Amino acid sequence: MKTLIHFGCSFAVGNGVPKYFEGLEAGALINLRKNRSEFKKKYGMNAEETSTCGSRIAKRLGLQLKKVAENGASNEMVVRRLLQTKIGKKQFVLIGLTSYNRREALTTQRNNTHWHTWKMVDPKSPPRYKDLPFTPWIHREETHYEPALEADGQIRTATQILYMQSFLKSKNVRYLMFNALHNGFDQPLTSECRRLLEQVDTKHFYNLRGGFDECQHGWCLKRKLVVSDLDDHPNVPGQQAWAEQLLPQAKDIWNVD
Repeated sequence: MKTLIHFGCSFAVGNGVPKYFEGLEAGALINLRKNRSEFKKKYGMNAEETSTCGSRIAKRLGLQLKKVAENGASNEMVVRRLLQTKIGKKQFVLIGLTSYNRREALTTQRNNTHWHTWKMVDPKSPPRYKDLPFTPWIHREETHYEPALEADGQIRTATQILYMQSFLKSKNVRYLMFNALHNGFDQPLTSECRRLLEQVDTKHFYNLRGGFDECQHGWCLKRKLVVSDLDDHPNVPGQQAWAEQLLPQAKDIWNVD
């Protein structure tokens, strides 16, 4: 069966919110997945079928959809799950990269088989839920340096892209990658990162070095194609509009013999 496999975070999980709704709180998507009737009662609108840019592209290419996606997932999860997913020549792989500061670790929940994500933040940042201030060098008066988290995240993500592209090419799999969230490739901070990005096959990566307004998150946010002023997740029209941005490149890749 010809299938589009969509890897990613909550942007790849998708939702059924049909329009921008002022004041719709961030937790509304969780309630929507649990109880559509309660969602309608509370917000006065019917939820649509769950939509992602992947579902739209799959439909336009005549493919079945498979999602390998988790809310809050990291790019580390995407790499790990890509290697564990059965992929062949009849599959088209769509990868939406999430934020570079998300990391994951295996936890003791579910008999040591459940991965959890955290966000690596600057030591000066006040920690919020899942935030981990990165402070491995305790005696700063001796080291005189701090972690360069933005540069670290860019290099880490560029390396992950190259690994995934190499893997997919070895399998002769057609694929397209894009920045679902901004990864800062419009302004690489180090020469090392620039050298890595020069090796990325941009025929299979939509707008690699685009700024914040050119990743899925920023593009939808700028056009108010998101859930609400309190929730930046793309709504159904946002997912569909973003799919149209990716579609010309996806078509060219899929139609190559």
